[in-house]
Amino acid sequence: MPRVVALDCEKKAGRGVMEILNAVEGCSDKRLRTKCKQALYVIDRTLALYKFEEVAFSFNGGKDSTVLLHLLRAACVAGEAKRTIHIGAEESTCLELGKSIRTIYFESPSAFPEIDSFTYETARVYNLEMEILRQDFKSGLSALFKTKPIKAVFLGTRIGDPNAVGQEQFAPSSAGWPPFMRVNPILNWSYRDVWEFLLVCKVPYCKLYDQGYTSIGSVHDTLPNEALSVESHFEQDKSAHNDTASGVAPLKETYRPAYLLRDGRLERAGRLKREKNCKNEVSSNGVLDLHARTEPLFSASVLVVGDEILGEVEDQSGVLLSKELRAIGWSIRHRAILANDIDSISEEVEQRSNNSDIVSCTSTTFQPCNLY
Repeated sequence: MPRVVALDCEKKAGRGVMEILNAVEGCSDKRLRTKCKQALYVIDRTLALYKFEEVAFSFNGGKDSTVLLHLLRAACVAGEAKRTIHIGAEESTCLELGKSIRTIYFESPSAFPEIDSFTYETARVYNLEMEILRQDFKSGLSALFKTKPIKAVFLGTRIGDPNAVGQEQFAPSSAGWPPFMRVNPILNWSYRDVWEFLLVCKVPYCKLYDQGYTSIGSVHDTLPNEALSVESHFEQDKSAHNDTASGVAPLKETYRPAYLLRDGRLERAGRLKREKNCKNEVSSNGVLDLHARTEPLFSASVLVVGDEILGEVEDQSGVLLSKELRAIGWSIRHRAILANDIDSISEEVEQRSNNSDIVSCTSTTFQPCNLY
């Protein structure tokens, strides 16, 4: 049975919500304003289709669900989701200021302590009616649905997430799962959109993101993103013995904050691949995790085009590109030098696409490459 956390109401349940709405409306990013309006519309439609007690919100302490939390708050307090629904012959207002949507949190021993701390503090600050489940996502929902009349669950799923394949903003649960509607208000948001919202609205987020983590799973499969790596010297301890011949302190790897990641495609570069045939499965905040594997998350094939390289000219661009990809955690599955022939290039790209996450074509001058 799930444990319910009893939370004290704050004196100002709507505190900060209007500031969030004003921040979004006043920002210069038209794209963000549009994305927010679309998400609020999905929330509004959900609360028009389902009774208030039939809706829940799956919160895992990550950046995506943090965005969704504040969109839900904004929709409720601003009146975007406040409406009259029909219950038989009667009419009643389902959502009033201060009443929170039921929130689900999947607690796991493999979760980062920082995620747990942020989640519980968030629940306290925003008066979330939080159900704590200590099972995997599927089993936990099955148990919860036996005692609660939940028919729709708000999720922070985005395109690009492993579980987003085939989903839309309203997506019925898959066969074999308990029946419910998956509601994905930020499905079409990018990595950049998420951070633009968090920074523009100045809302709290888990401090791991300031330590170079860009996508957080369990402690077994998550590392800081190497694309944000910065080398810095240890502070010199004058009383400690210095083993280095030069007298220079050893280097310590530090990381820039997640919002400084330039390429959103590298968002999950810090997530290790799940080990095949591993029997020790654990659930981390509603996402199935397996013990980590040390091989890189992504693989690439590098193709260098240029007839001159086939002669005596050294392939510097292919070497440089391979080095840069390895530096951010990618593996190089194949590197080849091709003649400047369109048919040969097309055939090679098609062949390498079958076993590489990307195929990069570059020239001898290392101009911007084409990715396939």
